[in-house]
Amino acid sequence: MAKPTKAPAKPERFIYCGPSLPGGLLQRYTIFKGGMPGHLNDVIGKCPAIKSMFVPPARLQAVTAAIQATGSLENLQYKEIQKFIWKGGLKHDV
Repeated sequence: MAKPTKAPAKPERFIYCGPSLPGGLLQRYTIFKGGMPGHLNDVIGKCPAIKSMFVPPARLQAVTAAIQATGSLENLQYKEIQKFIWKGGLKHDV
């Protein structure tokens, strides 16, 4: 008798909620499945707050509201990414 087979696991999905990165490197509200995009490893290494802005779709509404709440962790991380962009942190990457 054959064992019942499990349905293959769906790839995990994430939505990026942070500010868009210059040069089309990463756009706000882009959906990714199967983990973090590898082309962002260097940028995430320079600005770890970017990684925290990838959230499961079920958390999108809560995180978007938290970004608007002054002083929340998400608000501070969003501002950190903006500061990184403004200071030219991507100059050599784009």
